[in-house]
Amino acid sequence: MAVISVMDAGRKGNREGSRDAGREISRVQVFKHVTKDRLIDVGDMLHLESRRSKIAFTLVAFDENFKSTVRVRHYADVSDIKLVCWDILHGTFSEWTDYKGSSTEEGTQARVMTLRKDPKYRQPFVIKIDNGRGETMPGGAVKMVQATDTLTLLLSEWDARRMAATIYDYIRDWETVHFRRRQEAQTIILAGSDGPAH
Repeated sequence: MAVISVMDAGRKGNREGSRDAGREISRVQVFKHVTKDRLIDVGDMLHLESRRSKIAFTLVAFDENFKSTVRVRHYADVSDIKLVCWDILHGTFSEWTDYKGSSTEEGTQARVMTLRKDPKYRQPFVIKIDNGRGETMPGGAVKMVQATDTLTLLLSEWDARRMAATIYDYIRDWETVHFRRRQEAQTIILAGSDGPAH
């Protein structure tokens, strides 16, 4: 596990103490797996409010000089990824697809992550992430209109179980450490309630 710090590139030239001093973003790397031309990085985006709590998946393709050629990202809900990890660890997993998206000034971005297991292959677990142009549907969901970047990574049974165990344990540990604060963040106070009815 590693803590990764990234300096905001647009501000890194500013001096300390300046009103616009560089904004440093830190996040914890939960899991990393590297092949000859691919890398998967799993990061902590956990939050006390459950609807904002995510696990970040980044797939990177690189060339023979280890220079990144394609990078795709997906942000999975914690409750979903815990169940996926549980199923992988207990041998009951088959397939899961997650649709996400967000709107920015540049437009709507769609992100789709698929994880499936095909036991007839030597590396049976396939992780695929698509990033592209999206369209906001009624109700707020984002539909993929055109995938612009797509990457796939194959994992052996051992590596998939290692990833699932690491992510699952990390989330459970985080939730235990922050148990009281999570309760406070998710507590709903009902006005006019005098206690339980008899």
